[in-house]
Amino acid sequence: MIKFFMKKVLLIGLSISLLCMLFVLLRSSREISGDLKIKGDSFIEGLKILHQKNGITVWTLSARKADFAEGEDKAELADISMVIQKNGMVLHADKGVYDLSAQSFTTDGEIRAETKDYTITADSMDYEASSGEIETKGRVKVESKKFSVEGRGMKTDAEQKVRILNDVRATFYK
Repeated sequence: MIKFFMKKVLLIGLSISLLCMLFVLLRSSREISGDLKIKGDSFIEGLKILHQKNGITVWTLSARKADFAEGEDKAELADISMVIQKNGMVLHADKGVYDLSAQSFTTDGEIRAETKDYTITADSMDYEASSGEIETKGRVKVESKKFSVEGRGMKTDAEQKVRILNDVRATFYK
């Protein structure tokens, strides 16, 4: 009888242990699937966006990878290159965000823009495709063979007029 009672207690103890383990596993799998839903985003490798006006390409944005968050019109881009055909400018950035609905592009990290005549280095950039305006609030440096200009904050307009807003320091070479 004691043997029977010991077997029953052991069986009940094992059953309770297995139920507890099953409960813990099911609970943790729900948390994992919740994370997967939150991070269940799509991504594209080798993204290329062309912006055309009257059949003519204004700029081309390329990214090694674009992450799209579910339910949003924004894509987080990695390893970015943007070519503005009008002036032959090529922009390079490690990461940025492209807003599909507003057709705007923003970087938070350093950006480098190159043309055949000059190079611009900035802390960040906001580019609005509809107006063609570029703005940065951080440090900016414009260099060419003839001059070097540094400052804080820069704005350009559709006519390619560049204004450096604060702490401007210029050096001209002969």
